[in-house]
Amino acid sequence: MKAEALWIVESKKIEIRPVEVSDPKPNEVQLRVKAVGICAWDSYLFQGISAIEPIPYIIGHEAVGIVEKVGSLVTKFKPGDKVFAASGSNHMMCQYINLAEDCIARIPDDVEDYSKWVLEPTVCVVNLLSLTNIQPGDRVALVGAGYMGLLTLQGLMNGSQAGSVSVFETRPERLEIARSYKPEFAFDPYSEEGKAHREWLKSTGGADVVIDLAGSLSGYELACELTANSGGKLVLGSWHRQEMRFDGTRWHLSGLSVLNLAPGSNRNFRQMIPRTGELVRQGVYNPGSLVTHVADLHNAEELFRLSIEKPEDYIKGVITL
Repeated sequence: MKAEALWIVESKKIEIRPVEVSDPKPNEVQLRVKAVGICAWDSYLFQGISAIEPIPYIIGHEAVGIVEKVGSLVTKFKPGDKVFAASGSNHMMCQYINLAEDCIARIPDDVEDYSKWVLEPTVCVVNLLSLTNIQPGDRVALVGAGYMGLLTLQGLMNGSQAGSVSVFETRPERLEIARSYKPEFAFDPYSEEGKAHREWLKSTGGADVVIDLAGSLSGYELACELTANSGGKLVLGSWHRQEMRFDGTRWHLSGLSVLNLAPGSNRNFRQMIPRTGELVRQGVYNPGSLVTHVADLHNAEELFRLSIEKPEDYIKGVITL
């Protein structure tokens, strides 16, 4: 059948074009997409950057919707089930998509505002915190409180064994949201208080776990600065698109473990999908509270521009279909 999809046709230009969608294979479900999140990667793809295929291309990997059809071997889902998707395709900004059964998980039957149930980024955070393996009482520093940083902070405050959490964020509006989650410390790292806290952390042995979600060179450098003097962990949660330097002597002598926790870091990433759905239902994570901008498929271009410009009131954008 024919379906409408969002195509990047040149840098910073999108078009709605038809695409042919086949019936699902035996192990697949067909999803009628209701909403798709705009990831930072999507913002780059909109600009023609970091593409994995030549222009024109369909984008999107953070879908939520309703099961339309199921393949003959599918046992866990039936038509009408409401689900979110977190793996299996980078072409989810389309009215209908086919995905392997283990790429989706249920959301509550009474969901009406699908924009609040874009959960793929939360799966990434659950994966990150699971592999980070925070130990009881660990001192954690979080660098960056954008969308992914704030989701991670929700997990740290509501579902981890961290002893204390220090958040560093330069934008006042995001720092205010971070403080509402009540971490022990939350500072602009370049304010006088922030500088003093950085020095205190370093003088008392550093943070056991430092999570870099700033997505900037300055954020990465700050994260490296805060790592523990012995046996610490540096978690790279952001996709850095430029070459970066590190102090090999410090990393070696301190025994620092450096974890690059993209989804590809876990061969069993898809196991995190239903587990994340359950954690959201339990209230450990509330990603819907961070959605600030919503637009339908035919008015998506302005939302992509906002995702690049990031005005003060922008945290997360979602496209509805």
